[in-house]
Amino acid sequence: MDLGTCVVKYCLCLFNFIFVVVGGAILGLGVWLAADQSSILTLLKLADQETLKYYCSSLLTWKISEEYGSATVIEQLGYFFIALGAFIFIISFLGYCGTMKESRVLLGMYSFFLVLIFVLEIVVVVLFFVYKPDMERETRGVLTTSVHKYYSTRERANAFTLTLDFTMAQSRCCGISNSTDFVKAEMFQRNKTAGQMIPVACCKLGDHPLELKPEDPTCTINPTIKNSYFKRGCLDSFFDTLYSSMNYAIIVGLVVALLQVVGIVFAICVYKAAYYDYK
Repeated sequence: MDLGTCVVKYCLCLFNFIFVVVGGAILGLGVWLAADQSSILTLLKLADQETLKYYCSSLLTWKISEEYGSATVIEQLGYFFIALGAFIFIISFLGYCGTMKESRVLLGMYSFFLVLIFVLEIVVVVLFFVYKPDMERETRGVLTTSVHKYYSTRERANAFTLTLDFTMAQSRCCGISNSTDFVKAEMFQRNKTAGQMIPVACCKLGDHPLELKPEDPTCTINPTIKNSYFKRGCLDSFFDTLYSSMNYAIIVGLVVALLQVVGIVFAICVYKAAYYDYK
């Protein structure tokens, strides 16, 4: 194996070793979230904001409805991290071991998975632009239905209510499309106070949005443009932010794609060198 191929080999080893560590860390985090949620509550005691602790504690203890299973929200997040971490770890481990041992079988598998991921990414990007209007419509429909079924008042909050309240308070928006989404919100309508038209999170809040203290105490009863964001939907706000940041996403995507192409080329170079050394 010549000097150039040796440099390529050890660069590929370093690249994959980094991702083995990253994948292992994500996998470990997922296992921790899924198996030991009580320790997360202990860590939350160190947080400075009582409201933030209230939000996170509720997310930890609230059970998802039977439609989605009996696991807690944090447990579901843990399973996601386990799957993601295991995927990254396995692919990177194949590349690392295949490069170190100059195994043509492992390098071939590693190259195959990289090419497959690269092709899938291209397919996802194409499908995103082709079906973008349908995606926006379906997303709006699913989220609006979720508001109608699961959104409640802060006093009887579940994980969906807390998440939407947090989003509305931080993003300065109201509902999915606007405040009319709450008219058909069964739990909200059943538990709200007399005369309340919108949730507190839709109001213009003070310096600490998570405390949910409106600047105008009458906001929930008499919402206006001056004291609330009742006409501004969170989904529209999200898409505006997403599309305005599209240039950055394209740059990140190109960098990731370039790294994948470099990994594929390097793996093929080591594979060919191992092949000729074997002969």
